[in-house]
Amino acid sequence: MPRSTDEQPERRAEGSGAPAQRPGTGRSTGLLGLAALGVVFGDIGTSPLYALKVCFSEGHLEPVHADVMGVLSLIFWSLLLVIGGKYLLVLLRLDSRGEGGICAMLELVRGERLSRKWQVLAIGATVGGAALLFGDGVITPAISVLSALEGLGEHSTEASRYTMPVAVVVLFLLFAIQRFGTGRIGILFGPVMLLWFLAIGVFGAVSIAENPGILAAVDPRMAFLFVHGHAGPAFVVLGAVVLVVTGGEALYADLGHFGKRPIRLAWLFVVWPSLVLSYFGQGARLLHDPSARENPFFAIVPEILLWPMIVLATFAAVIASQAIISGLFSLARQAVNLKLLPALKVVHTSPDHIGQIYVPVVNMLLGICCIVLVVVFHRSDALAAAYGLAVTGMMAISTLMFMLVARVALRWPVYVVFPLGLAFLSIDLLFLSANALKILDGGWIPLTIAFFVIVVMSTWLRGVHAVIRQFRNRSISFTAFRKSWPEGGVERIPGTGIFLTSLRIGIPASVTTFHRNLKVLHEKVVLLSFNVEEIPFVDEDQRIRIYRMPEDFWHVTVRHGYLDEVNAPRIVRQAIEQGLPIDEETATYFVRQEIVDITGRSRLARWRRRLFLILHRNAWPSVWAFCLPPNRTIAIGIVVRV
Repeated sequence: MPRSTDEQPERRAEGSGAPAQRPGTGRSTGLLGLAALGVVFGDIGTSPLYALKVCFSEGHLEPVHADVMGVLSLIFWSLLLVIGGKYLLVLLRLDSRGEGGICAMLELVRGERLSRKWQVLAIGATVGGAALLFGDGVITPAISVLSALEGLGEHSTEASRYTMPVAVVVLFLLFAIQRFGTGRIGILFGPVMLLWFLAIGVFGAVSIAENPGILAAVDPRMAFLFVHGHAGPAFVVLGAVVLVVTGGEALYADLGHFGKRPIRLAWLFVVWPSLVLSYFGQGARLLHDPSARENPFFAIVPEILLWPMIVLATFAAVIASQAIISGLFSLARQAVNLKLLPALKVVHTSPDHIGQIYVPVVNMLLGICCIVLVVVFHRSDALAAAYGLAVTGMMAISTLMFMLVARVALRWPVYVVFPLGLAFLSIDLLFLSANALKILDGGWIPLTIAFFVIVVMSTWLRGVHAVIRQFRNRSISFTAFRKSWPEGGVERIPGTGIFLTSLRIGIPASVTTFHRNLKVLHEKVVLLSFNVEEIPFVDEDQRIRIYRMPEDFWHVTVRHGYLDEVNAPRIVRQAIEQGLPIDEETATYFVRQEIVDITGRSRLARWRRRLFLILHRNAWPSVWAFCLPPNRTIAIGIVVRV
């Protein structure tokens, strides 16, 4: 039985108040653009802290004119082609009811009649992209906070000793406050990031004024000359250049939160100019002072403003980390509703906005992994190799999904899809192959995390499908069920029994088990089935359908999207308003408690069955997952084999 993942805050009564708003509704373009600066562009906005530093810190390049100009040209055109071209102009057009991200692409594809091979490819790409995003989410907070605090080394060598311990403290506090929600402090994200972009832009412009000739790097010939003259080193440096486009997936994934226009305007008028000025300013300082290669970002900051800039950089890094953490919370809930993960405890931290959620187990795992990475690697440039591989892997997957969606679902012409797709894919694979050289230097970290996530998701998906098949086989028609009653009819007891089921037709095993053991049925029986649609939201007027059956049996089917919250008592009250003749206050809820048996023969390998058993035992109980009243809920144990 598919399980919802939502738990409402205790301060909010079930079903009371107005329904939660979808993210991004009811606000002007200007306010949305300001908010997007903190959420959408937090990751890419903090890349100047470490990207150019990594390019010149690995010993392949020297801060001489040809190398600096070539790297800056690669950075400029990477931002223009990858972010401006691929994400802003193309991928933002591929939305599912206003929602973006790889799950939205899957929904668009699976709405078409595809062969099994293409369906498996689409699901595999979605799982792979989600897994890499988890790997990226582990590294982003660690590298962002470390790079921000490395400005301490610009103050004094003695102060640099405290970079790692302070980073651990900052990360610990960051993950500790997640349980309280980000609604109250989130309103500050946009203004803080606006101040950040203005600051890096101004410092960069001042540095450029000292060497205006650095602007010649916008000429793409500089990049070609650099690659031609440094074929081997240039290929390696591409693995660092890709760091300037980290966070590009957030542009697409957060489409539903802010919309196309605010995201595009924020990029065009604030983010892109500030990033270009910052990178070119750092390049100008490198040409003036080669020793600035140790930390070119803080080298362009006036000494009198160094400490304020370190504080601002730390806040920006925390905001960038918060964006990826919140994104992973949403991704985890989507994965649960799409049967890719077991039921997880999800706490809504806002009574007004359904997008503000907190997933304790994801938060705990992310926090532990981030702190371990900081303690082990110590420096941001040491983490850069691990970071780039996850980013480029997601970029390549998103391009492949774009080609499939644009051609199959949107019916774009071949002469548009394939040239665009091949152009984007060539860039993605170039970046990916450059980062593949760094697998042994840390690139194995996101791959290991992604592999573990893929194993968990694929095991749970296959196990759940096996369980669903068994329950479908055990269900019987109402006619067959009534034939099992005594000749005088079954004894009916007062009240209403509401049985939660995943079946749209037939009598589920939980009802037949209840009748077989107790020999009674309630005066009224309601079969309440929840079915997850592969769309983000389902409109209220299309969510509930009520079917009357003989003998005071009723079947209520509920459609919900993978971003909709599910609250069974609220759904029942809505059904009563639509004509379901029961008294919800005297109703008893029945959920099935699956007892997994891994003995015997199975299509699943033994290690997968054991993993599924572990995941099943640690799944969030249905009584909480569906927001059921504990004192009026009974679990019916049913043995299933996988």
